[in-house]
Amino acid sequence: MAGERTFILTPTARLARSEKRRQAMARQAAGEQAWQSPEVLAFPSWIGRLRDDWFLTAAAPQVPISASQALVLWQSVIDRDVFIGEPRVAEMVAASWRLVHEYCIDDPADWSDLILSEDSRHFRDWSGRFLELCEQRGLIDEWGFAARLPDLIRAGEIALPETIRLSGFELAMTPLQRTILEAAEAAGTRIEPGPAREGAGVIETVTAHTEDTDELIDAARWARGLLEAQPDQSIAVVVPGLRDRLGTVERVFRQVFDPPGFALDADRNEPWHISLGPTLARWPLVADALSLLRIDPHRISQPQVGTLLRSPFLSGWEVESLARASALAAVIRYRPYWLHAGQLAWQLGESGAKQLSGRLTEWELLRREHRDKSLPSQWVAHFQTELEAMGFGRGRGLDSREFQVLQRFHDLLEDFSALDLVIERPISRPEAVRRLNERAATAAFRERNPGAPVEILGVEEALGSRFDAIRITGLDHQTWPSPTRRDPFIPASLQADVPAASADGALERARSELDGLTRAAPAVTGSFSRGSDDEQRHLTPLLADCPVGEADALEPPRPAEIETLPEDTFAPEHPGGEVRGGTSVLQRQSDCPFKAFAETRLGAGDLTPPRPGLDARDRGSLVHKALEHFWSELDGRDALESLDETALGERIAAARDAALEDFARRSPLALTEAGLTIEARCLERALSGWLAIERDRAPFSVTARETKIDLAFDRLHLSGKIDRIDELEGGGSVVIDYKTGASGKNGWAPETHLADVQLPAYATSLQPRPVAIAFARLRPDNMGFDGLAEVDAGIDGVQVIGEIKGRSKFSEVESWPSLVADWRGHLDDLAADFLAGHSQVEPRDNQVCKYCHLHALCRINERVILPEADDE
Repeated sequence: MAGERTFILTPTARLARSEKRRQAMARQAAGEQAWQSPEVLAFPSWIGRLRDDWFLTAAAPQVPISASQALVLWQSVIDRDVFIGEPRVAEMVAASWRLVHEYCIDDPADWSDLILSEDSRHFRDWSGRFLELCEQRGLIDEWGFAARLPDLIRAGEIALPETIRLSGFELAMTPLQRTILEAAEAAGTRIEPGPAREGAGVIETVTAHTEDTDELIDAARWARGLLEAQPDQSIAVVVPGLRDRLGTVERVFRQVFDPPGFALDADRNEPWHISLGPTLARWPLVADALSLLRIDPHRISQPQVGTLLRSPFLSGWEVESLARASALAAVIRYRPYWLHAGQLAWQLGESGAKQLSGRLTEWELLRREHRDKSLPSQWVAHFQTELEAMGFGRGRGLDSREFQVLQRFHDLLEDFSALDLVIERPISRPEAVRRLNERAATAAFRERNPGAPVEILGVEEALGSRFDAIRITGLDHQTWPSPTRRDPFIPASLQADVPAASADGALERARSELDGLTRAAPAVTGSFSRGSDDEQRHLTPLLADCPVGEADALEPPRPAEIETLPEDTFAPEHPGGEVRGGTSVLQRQSDCPFKAFAETRLGAGDLTPPRPGLDARDRGSLVHKALEHFWSELDGRDALESLDETALGERIAAARDAALEDFARRSPLALTEAGLTIEARCLERALSGWLAIERDRAPFSVTARETKIDLAFDRLHLSGKIDRIDELEGGGSVVIDYKTGASGKNGWAPETHLADVQLPAYATSLQPRPVAIAFARLRPDNMGFDGLAEVDAGIDGVQVIGEIKGRSKFSEVESWPSLVADWRGHLDDLAADFLAGHSQVEPRDNQVCKYCHLHALCRINERVILPEADDE
């Protein structure tokens, strides 16, 4: 910077950008078309530039390291003690190290044991090790250099401009900043204070609100009103603790500035801008990139598949988005929780997403090459190659905000690559990905203000700025002054000059902050919320003379105008014929006609990903497969009785193993060896218990297993599969359906609503007509048969129609043929309604469908959930 005449210094990077813009607008307003802009830098950036310039020219034996590199060293030092793997401790220690240098606190090595707590004693030891490590490796961190900077300036080793003009320094400088500027002034540089600002200097009015959200809504409406009255105004809303309230603030301002559509389009350009942003890892583009880097091609989870196939940032998205959605639906419906890249690539190809399928195959080959431990820079090269193979960043077009996010992510990778200097050993891929995720989870990002007239800022971001009007929120006694916060690693007696560490310091800082904010605009208003009844807040005593007015009751946001559609209770009629889905088609129509129409005719479906391990459907399939295998060479009870304990145990084990092997072949990643062992033990226990019940039955023979059946109701043709059909010794057949979940014959009751259609559909379609139908319940807590029969079938739990007494739903049924005929009528009606597209009846108040959860939309056939209760 030698030779520069005037240099402008600001406390923050945001103020530096604002000052550059202000200078440019002033030159433009003066009619100039070209000019030489003065150098404007934030104080930390200036220190960084001085450091880089000095180490480039000086014969310094040490290499400077960045804050992120220093953090790695702190972590390695701390990991020798009890905080292994906890990055937050390293961040807190690094912040304490910065505080020691900013406030010129004594070197930790000189701290007396008498004033040390256990935490500060740890910090003293860690800082000593940190300096030793830096000396061994020839490194110096940014604060070590900053502490040396005044001496280097006095020695004439640092080139300085002729004039440094200060701008925006509303708060007192830290001792280190003052020392550096004093050294620069002693070296001949002229230090000029910034021009005095002519703001209001006072807060005109303060409004008291009941709730925090009401206060934010009122502030947003105030800003909108000013903007509508004069669009070219510069308006600020100051929110203390903004970082912790980002979500609420953004939601409120979207709602106030665009009530009809605030939840519909989050990417539109708004007339307001928030100065702080979420962490980089929470931005969708970076979150998708990090998710891709975490994927193991040999073991991909369903949530990872969802993130991958939904990402609009992968090449080919605009062409293949529908095909990728179809592939995702197929994976969720037909694949287990874990799958490998080959299975996913195949499913993508089958669904028509050929481009992503090919890229996934190429990516898998790259991942096989990137298995060895590597240095951070090598991992960055690997990561970039993998992202490039997937076409990351070349999906749909990126907007300005996403371009800035992408650039910030590249900066993060570059910063991670520089860790070679402090990580001298190669690290594994999981460690590299973990370290990268930790950095993305702590690096906050917000796109630069594109010129929005309304700015929402924290206190420090607003200080030093200039606006036409400003609203300061949170002016309560708990916020101004803020509670004292002493650094836990520095002895309290050494923190006397740290403003946040003492009540007097916090009070003085609060006065300075309020003074700076009131001079930031000619029109200044304020507000606060009173909080809950348990902890009432009142106006800060720093504004005791300011008038307080109670806020008027807030009107609700203007509702959006919603298009009114003509009521249509019938979908287009179905032509009839064969329909896929089996008896579930009629079951959906019985449960909820809207659900039947949506799932069967429109192809909609539940896309909730499966959970790790086995779900209820998987366990039911295991039981079905095991029992099918068990009865494959046994013809009935007599054959079962002939087996001794050894033979029975062997046959149960063989059925168990056959079912598990079939499952493992279809879903190789669903269970570990330990998981398979547990499931084998549970399945064997269930089979043993169930076969003991089968032995107690009257003689029977198994005539069919997993047999298909054609069903016809009205003009609807379906197909089904019967788990088992037994022939009784006295004649007649029993249809058995294995159930591992909740089930019961009450669903077959002859009421206006047939709740369970499967076995009644089989009973009305088989010829000759069976004499009994029964659930075989294989639940550990409720194992046994539950069914109905025309004659005594010799099965406990299967009741004979005509002999049922008491309050049973079947006590009034005259005969088995009449019950079967009633079932047939119900099923024909359901089929007719499905074919007619009947999906609605007259709405009833306070009734919500149990299945589609929509109020008064579908025909609910007396099966409802009231808001007050869950009883049917």
